[in-house]
Amino acid sequence: YWQDVGRFLAPLEKASSVEEAFLLYEKDDVVARLDPSRPYPEVFKGATIDKGELAGLRTITNVVRMGRVASITSDTIVLDEGSIEYTPTDTLIVDCMADFDMTFYGYDFDEDFKIFESGRINLGPLITVFNPSFSSAIIAYIEATFEDDSDMRNSMLYFLRGEHTKPTPSAFFGMFYAQGKTIQALGKHSPAMNFVLKSRTNNDTPIHHGGMLPFLWGMFGPLQIAKRGDAFVKKVENGGFSDVKDCFGNGCPIPEASTLKVKKKKSKKNNQAVHVDLHVPYPPNTPKKKIGFSCCSSVAVVQ
Repeated sequence: YWQDVGRFLAPLEKASSVEEAFLLYEKDDVVARLDPSRPYPEVFKGATIDKGELAGLRTITNVVRMGRVASITSDTIVLDEGSIEYTPTDTLIVDCMADFDMTFYGYDFDEDFKIFESGRINLGPLITVFNPSFSSAIIAYIEATFEDDSDMRNSMLYFLRGEHTKPTPSAFFGMFYAQGKTIQALGKHSPAMNFVLKSRTNNDTPIHHGGMLPFLWGMFGPLQIAKRGDAFVKKVENGGFSDVKDCFGNGCPIPEASTLKVKKKKSKKNNQAVHVDLHVPYPPNTPKKKIGFSCCSSVAVVQ
């Protein structure tokens, strides 16, 4: 797993643009197009496919490219740039349409969108790459850990807004950049890393990949994943990608540790305010049963 993470980071170090990085991924079989001879793609949504499935799709030769479907009648499919006639008795139409401007599904977030407001949490944006569970867990951790100061809480969260929410190849790298910034911000409060490293919703947590020793080997051993991840963030901010001009809309600095205020907890005995003990193991230790079944498991499929 960690070797594949290093494989993912390598093109980011070599490329001088997002487009070049994606083409390097394609050359290394990390991403693929149905037809590599066509122009550079405008859409990327993180769909997964194996080589056998990809080869099967490439056997289809009757491909119609007339834009998006506008309407379907009893015998005609009307597209942006033409139409196709069909006979309903021997034709199956499968609706796989999706919007591009993200308005239909509600994934369009304005430039001034904020997750934390007074007495309110606005859910929606992904804080981590294609991982809504870990994104939600981070938001919940911040709400439970830090004082009720919306500006302070929001200063720890980085995500795509406005034009950057469109599912383009650039947005994929923007999500990776925003995730790196969020983890760096959480790192300003060192106990937060205990949560990050032990949250089962985190794809990179040691519990999913053989424990702490392989994790440390990947992060700080020959692969130097931690250092290379930070280098990608700095490269974006230093203008190292010619087609990224504004840090994907997330150029604001990481908050200082002194600005992060942790909640205080009232003691039940004397009703006095005390600091929350954030060094309690996460997740909490529970007694092991002699007989039981695991209700879920994480499976990493790596080629």
